[in-house]
Amino acid sequence: MATGTLDIDTDLAQRTPVVTASFRLTSEHHVLDHLVSGFGIEGGASWQKGDVDDEAAQARRTHGWAVTLPPQRTYSVDTAISALLHALAPQRDAILQVVGLMEVDVHVCIDVQVAPGHLPVLHASPATIAAMAAYHAACSVALREL
Repeated sequence: MATGTLDIDTDLAQRTPVVTASFRLTSEHHVLDHLVSGFGIEGGASWQKGDVDDEAAQARRTHGWAVTLPPQRTYSVDTAISALLHALAPQRDAILQVVGLMEVDVHVCIDVQVAPGHLPVLHASPATIAAMAAYHAACSVALREL
C-alpha cells in the first residue's frame, strides 16, 4: 500500500508547476555588461543587442542584464517573486541608482510551466507588489505546458 501512496506523491510532484523568476534591466542605448561584476548577484548574466536569445531563437533587440533564479516547483507565483526580490535585496540601492541614472527598463519576468489542470495561483501579495514597484518594474507572466 505504501508503494501506491509513493506513486501518487511522485505523480503530484511531477505535475506541480515549474516556476522560474527573473529580474531584468534592458536598454536600447547602454551596454550593461559591467553590472554582472558590479552587482555580484548569483545568477547574474548580461547580453548585448544582436546576441541570439537561446530561448526565443532570435536576435535580442536590447542590451540587458538579468538575474534568473533556478526553476522551482510551486503552486505560488508569489513565492518565486519573493525569492527573487530577496536575492536582489543586498544590491537594492545600487540597482535603484542604475535605474535612476541610466535609460533602462525594469522587468520582473515569471515563466510558469504547467501540466494540464495544474495551474498555479497567479497572486502577488501587497508586499510583493510594493517591492516590485520600488524598482519601477513591470511584471509579465508566461504560461506554458510542461
